[in-house]
Amino acid sequence: MSDELSQNNNSIHRDDNSDTQKNAILSARNFYAKGQYKESLDMYLSIIHKTTDANIYIELGNCYYKLNFQKEALDSWEKAAKLDPQNAKAFTNTGNLYYKNNKIDNAISCWLTALTIRPEDSQTSLNLAVAFDKKEMRFEAIKYFEKYIKYEENKATKDYINIKDNIKHCYDVASQYLNLGAELQTQGQNEQAAQCYFKALANYPNLSKINLNLGSIFFSDKNYELAIKYWLTANHLEPNYDKTYSNLAISYDLMEKFDYALYYYHMYMNFTLGNETEYNKVNKRYLKLKKYMQQHTDLIPAHLYFAQDYLAKNEIYKAIDEFKIYTVLCPAEKAKYKDVIQKLESYINPEKALIETNFEQGDKLLKKGKYKEAKAHFARVLKLSAPRFLEYSKAKAKYSQCEKLEVGYND
Repeated sequence: MSDELSQNNNSIHRDDNSDTQKNAILSARNFYAKGQYKESLDMYLSIIHKTTDANIYIELGNCYYKLNFQKEALDSWEKAAKLDPQNAKAFTNTGNLYYKNNKIDNAISCWLTALTIRPEDSQTSLNLAVAFDKKEMRFEAIKYFEKYIKYEENKATKDYINIKDNIKHCYDVASQYLNLGAELQTQGQNEQAAQCYFKALANYPNLSKINLNLGSIFFSDKNYELAIKYWLTANHLEPNYDKTYSNLAISYDLMEKFDYALYYYHMYMNFTLGNETEYNKVNKRYLKLKKYMQQHTDLIPAHLYFAQDYLAKNEIYKAIDEFKIYTVLCPAEKAKYKDVIQKLESYINPEKALIETNFEQGDKLLKKGKYKEAKAHFARVLKLSAPRFLEYSKAKAKYSQCEKLEVGYND
């Protein structure tokens, strides 16, 4: 865990042409770099009322933080976030302060917001991994350890090597137990298979196949509650696998949790549009449950309560599920919670929206002949994506195109 503060490295404040203010900012940064935080603070305070630059408020907050004036630091960073909601440093530093005071959920919320702005911030990913690990949310912890491994540029440090080796070891052990469990399961030895799967999960819970197989074992034993538990995790890992939605719908139906069953039948039907027989079968049950819910509307508000409770505990996947269930059961509220759901989904996958934005901006610049600027956007897509995705190949081709055109333009 690092509580290193994000500091603006620019030596000149671009938004003000006053030589006096430029010199004051330069002096403040020099004092800060030398560890003379009181002197740095005094310089910032002499000019802060003259600026609306979020970075200056961040630097002011950093001085307060170093001098242990925590309230003033927090106020400065919150001011920076209001001035520039896209300034990741404000949220990162606020998260660091909350974590220092053991307000882990507040810290996580701030760091998640920071990553929606700059997902490639490896240190914030590491902070999240440590925080989730402290909350014993191993699924999330591993996810952010892997993001740290992906984005960290200094791959020679002892910490990086240890984390990478540990995650790889956990994955390898889990894979071995998964393969052994699958073999035992095909032989009908479900109890022994389940033990292998539990050992796999203890090492690396982020493999959907482990959770799918465990769900199947518990479903066959008519332990629908545990089947649902593992199938929900599988669904969070692999949200485009249609069979999981069907499994969840049937399990909730058998448990007579008809509000949940209706939602998962609703989701499953989206995958059956090309199969008329399957669609009609599922739709028949869905319509019956819909009539039931019209007579039991008292069940609906609980989902909004659950969603907000999960959100307060940073159980983001569960919060999204409950918000979506609520809006399906109460369509009139769909528009009201659309932005909330999108925001939470951006916590889960912040790269998605930024990849789309950078593609759009890169293409516009490419058409205008601004090859160097366009290349920077495609380079960011390459960093945010991975070679196994089509978007990566497209960005690589666009980047190469810019390079060739840039050379031709310079010639």
